[in-house]
Amino acid sequence: MTRVSENSQSTALKYAINMAKSKMEDLQLKGSTLKKVRRPSDDPVANIESLNLQAKNVDNDQYLKNSNYAMLQLSATESSLQQLTEVMMIAKERAIAQASDIYNPEIRKNVANEIRELLNQTLSIANKRIGNRYIFSGFSTLKAPFDIKGSYFGDEGHMTLEVSKDFFTPINLNGKEVFYTSENSDYRNEHPLDEFPDLYDTRNFLYRNVPKDQLKENQNFIDKGRLEGSIYKSKPAPIDADFRQKDNLFQQLNTFVAALENNDANTIQSLLEKFDSSISRLVTLRTRIGSITKNIEISKDILESQIISNKERRSYLVDSDIAELFADMIKQESILKTAYKTGNNTINQTLLDFIR
Repeated sequence: MTRVSENSQSTALKYAINMAKSKMEDLQLKGSTLKKVRRPSDDPVANIESLNLQAKNVDNDQYLKNSNYAMLQLSATESSLQQLTEVMMIAKERAIAQASDIYNPEIRKNVANEIRELLNQTLSIANKRIGNRYIFSGFSTLKAPFDIKGSYFGDEGHMTLEVSKDFFTPINLNGKEVFYTSENSDYRNEHPLDEFPDLYDTRNFLYRNVPKDQLKENQNFIDKGRLEGSIYKSKPAPIDADFRQKDNLFQQLNTFVAALENNDANTIQSLLEKFDSSISRLVTLRTRIGSITKNIEISKDILESQIISNKERRSYLVDSDIAELFADMIKQESILKTAYKTGNNTINQTLLDFIR
């Protein structure tokens, strides 16, 4: 029969009390933080999953910030396009009215003053800013895109933001595609193969199997065409650099003002088609902005749903069940009291207690 000494009994009792106190302390800490996983060692698997969910939510929060900024930029752009559309519609209405011969020059000069105000409004819209950033400058957001003459000083850049995982969306339109109906273009089109004049040279090796008479005839024809500046020229004939077809909203309005002041009904009539084209293009751009905005709104809804789901899952993994926690605390408190009472009856015994 194994003898249980007083020291071993006392040690075992102290160990039991310390364990009860340790569990009570752990429950009290969980109650103060309401976290059941306070250290990685509490539940390594749940801790890893919790950290992954937290990292995803941090990313999603940044995606939401990007989405909100993109919505601000697109909203300002769409508002500007709407104002431009209204300006061009007013200009078209005035052009329809002034295209007939029933108005005298004095009336047209008065209308010209109104169109000048529309031109000033167009320039103001073209140089619209959000904070210190111009919205129609492309990448050059700190530089005014248009001067008083309507010349464009920005670039053709399209800024993009990541509004969801690997989903980048454009958030701006550059001034050239908004205000310019067409690019600067020459009055004639160069042939795409002008860069390779040897392809049209009958002395080239490609024609080595062609009869000599035919080669000579072909060569004389092509050389003649080159001298006359045809599309087969080796170098293009000089073109006046100022002779450019530069059609934009500012140019159309300026032309309208000049036509009104000069009482030129024919020019006013010729502007009607250009106004229609500009209005149609602005509506198309507004449609593009609307589709981008819709995609961002859908992305935001998905992100917000993911954030809620991740928080629910993370709460399930690391947060304490309050009702269960306080029930455990009451139970552990009872265990600790019992251990103290047992220890009081055992440890405080003397030799006289054993003699009795």
